[in-house]
Amino acid sequence: MKLYPLAYLAGLLPLATIHLTYLLAASHGQVDWCVPYIDSCTSISATGREPPAYFVFKGLMIPAALVLMGYWLLSAQWLKALGCGRRGWLSALTALGVLAGAGLILYSVMLGSIGAEYRQLRHTGVLAFFGFTFFAQLTTTWLAATTPGLEKNFPRRLLALQWLLLVDLVLGLANVLAGFVSPDFYDRINDAMAWNFTLLLCLHVILTAELWRATGWRLSFRLESPGNAPAPTEKQPQTVR
Repeated sequence: MKLYPLAYLAGLLPLATIHLTYLLAASHGQVDWCVPYIDSCTSISATGREPPAYFVFKGLMIPAALVLMGYWLLSAQWLKALGCGRRGWLSALTALGVLAGAGLILYSVMLGSIGAEYRQLRHTGVLAFFGFTFFAQLTTTWLAATTPGLEKNFPRRLLALQWLLLVDLVLGLANVLAGFVSPDFYDRINDAMAWNFTLLLCLHVILTAELWRATGWRLSFRLESPGNAPAPTEKQPQTVR
């Protein structure tokens, strides 16, 4: 079974969700019509706070978080299958991916709830998602770039992943710096930064999906040969294969 479609789904489903909920919210007058990547007219959260977009956001984003968790688990196994022997880093990659997905679930569940404690939980969830996802992608890119087969055969794809992370880092640092230098300017650009950061993170997943496709990463099932199957005993009933 080819696995790269799952990676494409992991990258495209969150993007499809926020754009669909934006269109729903804007069509119901809940947010302004604009280009949020440039105009910074609405936050991602605002697109999913009120019905009907509220139900679409939760109904799609929580499954998207679960798909992303699966993607990170498989990413570690993909690198291992290609010969990456850094077991500690592969375990760290898995942990970072699971924590990122958990943060996205927390944020999605709390979205629309009123109260300071829910707002704090949403803030914690979104920071966990962005932060852990960035470090998971940084780890993936580094491990991929040091895996001989990938480094030799796919230098341009690896370079694209590195550039995406560099732009992510520049945007993140610029956003933090703006908050210290000019809080008013930060308020004007923060929403657009979040939209662009989300786009870049999802593009990283999509480019990695291309690497999965190019390397033939797939899940295979093998039936045990009847000749190698253990003989049935009284305590081990024979099963049909």
